[in-house]
Amino acid sequence: MSLRWMRAFLLVLLTCAAASSWAVEAFSGSDALLQAQLEAAHASLAAERPPRLVFAGFAMHSGSSAFRGDVELAAEVMREIDPRAVMFELANPPAGREADWPLATRGNIRTVLQAIARDVRPSDKVVLLFTTHGSARLLGVQEAQGRPDAIEASELQDWLAPLRSRPVLVLVSACYSGSFVPALMAPSHIVLTAASSTRSSFGCKSDSRNTFFVEELLRQDDLLSHSLVEIVDRARTAIERRESAMRLLASQPQSYWGSDAQAWARQPLASWLGTKQQ
Repeated sequence: MSLRWMRAFLLVLLTCAAASSWAVEAFSGSDALLQAQLEAAHASLAAERPPRLVFAGFAMHSGSSAFRGDVELAAEVMREIDPRAVMFELANPPAGREADWPLATRGNIRTVLQAIARDVRPSDKVVLLFTTHGSARLLGVQEAQGRPDAIEASELQDWLAPLRSRPVLVLVSACYSGSFVPALMAPSHIVLTAASSTRSSFGCKSDSRNTFFVEELLRQDDLLSHSLVEIVDRARTAIERRESAMRLLASQPQSYWGSDAQAWARQPLASWLGTKQQ
């Protein structure tokens, strides 16, 4: 067994304490569900002149309902910010559940990121959510009936390289997710993680609704009237209080604010696209 596969195998044993530029031939490995999302996204960006919000959420591990719950919650918020948001929702369902979304496989994740990079415009804003079990510089990828795999920080850095000059918010909800911050930093990027590089995150039991990080970040009252800076501060306080009450070792969520993303970070969510959304 190669080192990479050994590391991936060990990873799944971890538990959290959490026809165009998009031509069919370019994505021969995509299934019909993913191709439908790709075509809808391209049609939307090609037709719309105003700035768009582009969201991609990846529930990468079949071991907990929290991961899909995170993507569902984030997608709901993105549609509130921009009712015409361009959406990608991928998940690996548990055993016995039929897939109604494209699978969040390594290949499909890379395909979506490549597609976004090709068609996203400078005026658009991109939000990416990766939610799964994790370890240092590794994010677990597990289909219910598939072979365990992982995405390394350096790989995700390469996949996101074409988006370095675009406004991108990256959310990583996984144990040890702070270890991804150095790989994801760019002047136009904001990176928020559920934990430091040495700590576990919580809320990903098999039947959990959401991870602590995504729940406290995105289930806040009057969310769209607050800036991301305010939301992160409130979420950090709520997570600390919740973990303390449960006598859990603090997860220490991390944040990185790129120099070119400062103004965006201080705008109310409802004004992210330049004008308040109705």
